[in-house]
Amino acid sequence: MRVEIRQGRHEDVDFLAWVMLSASRAHLARGIWDLIIGGREATCLDYLRRLAVAEPRSLCHCESFLVADVDGHPAAALSGYDMKAGGWALVGEAMANVQRDLGWTDADAAASRQRVGPVWACFLPDIGADWGIENVATSPGHRRQGLIKALLSSALREAVGHRNKLVQIITYIGNDEACSAYQHSGFRVRDEKRCIGFEALLGSPGFMRFVRDL
Repeated sequence: MRVEIRQGRHEDVDFLAWVMLSASRAHLARGIWDLIIGGREATCLDYLRRLAVAEPRSLCHCESFLVADVDGHPAAALSGYDMKAGGWALVGEAMANVQRDLGWTDADAAASRQRVGPVWACFLPDIGADWGIENVATSPGHRRQGLIKALLSSALREAVGHRNKLVQIITYIGNDEACSAYQHSGFRVRDEKRCIGFEALLGSPGFMRFVRDL
């Protein structure tokens, strides 16, 4: 098995749309993107393909991803980003542009905000982390082959190159397989937040945060 870690490219958009949707679902039946976008899986994937090339370039842009190729084919990915340089605010701007291009109305946007409201209410507070890692997923046929560990090692080297001190990853409480992978890569549990509305909506008690000092 030949593994190469590389930066995401525009030709990866189909795979990266799947990565973002799968990462947002993790071990759950549906995730945050299902709530934001609404509709069936094909609708969600179309939206995320557009987001992967939308401006401004955000943590969801294809070039923000590290991709693990196995024998020349993408098999796993994650995105890393400077939390002081826009973060989710840039994602919001890119989403607005995608929604405009898709012809969303004000009513569509309002319905999206209402669906996802309990999720935003459960977000963890800022702790001053410098670098964030999001959208971590591996295709089913390549799991348990060390790809996430290799991607995390590359992401941490990138964070060090940007002179960062603290890296964070946030996932769902109960996402045990991902939690184990993060701990094996030197991350520790920092905190968590549980919300009744969140659990009623998605089936997980809330979010937990892993951190690693650099």
